[in-house]
Amino acid sequence: MRRRLTDGGTFLLQLVDGFLVLALFSCSTWTVWSSSCCNQINSYEVRPHSVSITEFGAVGDGITLNTIAFQNAIFYLNSFADKGGAKLFVPAGRWLTGSFDLISHLTLWLDNDAVILGSMNSDDWPVVDPLPSYGHGRELPGGRHRSLIYGRNLTDVVITGNNGTIDGQGSIWWNNFWNKTLNYTRPHLVELMNSTGVLISNVTFMNSPFWTIHPVYCSHVTIQNVTIIAPLSSPNTDGINPDSSDNVCIEDCYISTGDDLISIKSGWDGYGISFGRPSTNINIR
Repeated sequence: MRRRLTDGGTFLLQLVDGFLVLALFSCSTWTVWSSSCCNQINSYEVRPHSVSITEFGAVGDGITLNTIAFQNAIFYLNSFADKGGAKLFVPAGRWLTGSFDLISHLTLWLDNDAVILGSMNSDDWPVVDPLPSYGHGRELPGGRHRSLIYGRNLTDVVITGNNGTIDGQGSIWWNNFWNKTLNYTRPHLVELMNSTGVLISNVTFMNSPFWTIHPVYCSHVTIQNVTIIAPLSSPNTDGINPDSSDNVCIEDCYISTGDDLISIKSGWDGYGISFGRPSTNINIR
């Protein structure tokens, strides 16, 4: 992880060099390359209720828009949240969709040849309010497009599978950025807010419109064995950005993007200072 780990990359690289030897023997905050000390969350835990996205009319041809199918499936599974939780299975296919919300006690499971494709129509990514620790959109004043996979105020959320793929098809967003034709700040690929007990593992993330994985105001987040890829020319396609979050473990990930690989944040300038929630106890290895 010697490419720009943060917006203040030089400082963090010095920090990494300084603590490398200690990291081999400890699991303290900010360690890298140490033996695993993260709390292990079992991504294969059996949820008592499971459905396939095809049961809600989804078509995996890469052309049919399946946003309503995802929304309806998750709405249905919400009735099992207090009964041990549920799993939404995404089989092999190319499943085009706009933004959809996750719920608590849910496992989103992608089969090996499953690809969730982000719609290339910006209308399928609703505009939401800016984060309070950012004050306004990161790129433009006003709101921002909601992430493809979104959730807030959740507990016990898992995104995993047999290394299926979530592809944001970000090229249209990158072109609008370079051409200065954006109306709002670009969306992330995955954003979870005010959530606890989050596991993201064994999934490939590609071509995010903006930052790829953004846990913000979250606690107890584990991100393991994920692959994150975007062209080196893609603007601001950060890999993993824990933001005003605590007890985060990031390990055994392969990341190659157009900007920061991992960037630890606590809001933006004066807005972040006023919000007053630092990122703490973050382990990267």
